[in-house]
Amino acid sequence: MKKTLLIALLMMIPALLFAGPFGIEFGWTLEELENSGAYVEYNNTQQNIKGYRVEPPQPHPNLSFYAVFIDDEYGIYLIRALSDNYYSEYSIRTSYDMLKSQLTSVYGDPEEIDEISWNSDWDGSENFIRSILYGDRTLAAAWFPPYEEDGAADIYLGVIPNDENEAVVYIEYNSWDYDAVEAKFNSSAASVL
Repeated sequence: MKKTLLIALLMMIPALLFAGPFGIEFGWTLEELENSGAYVEYNNTQQNIKGYRVEPPQPHPNLSFYAVFIDDEYGIYLIRALSDNYYSEYSIRTSYDMLKSQLTSVYGDPEEIDEISWNSDWDGSENFIRSILYGDRTLAAAWFPPYEEDGAADIYLGVIPNDENEAVVYIEYNSWDYDAVEAKFNSSAASVL
């Protein structure tokens, strides 16, 4: 029994080490995503890019909404996750700092901006969300890990206000194919005009 359990645990290690964000791999097709055990709900399509809301195989306890974007040629090239709504600077910073710490332990120190404009009308904790909403404050971090074929090229962490009183914390993972997909999308959009 102990030997069987040990063998099962050893077999899981490679899957855990090489699993992409939330157990989703860049380049997967829709079929591969569904076969991974993720619940997939169709969201929208713009030209050759399809967006899906997913419940991933490995969700994060502080994130509640997940979306993937799939290109016909490159497969999954963008993975985005959002937290629940937060209503105070304390709760936003607590979530942001915890996620930043976890990402830093995997990808190293980020490039970070945590500042408020000197001429902001929205300084102070009571105006924290408003200052981000109106562009006077920035709270964001970015990681640019070394090249790995199936790894993330860019990882972004930040805050998105829904309105003056609530905001979410987000993480976005872009694949190495992200720029190629965006260029293809932009050239297709320009040819339609």
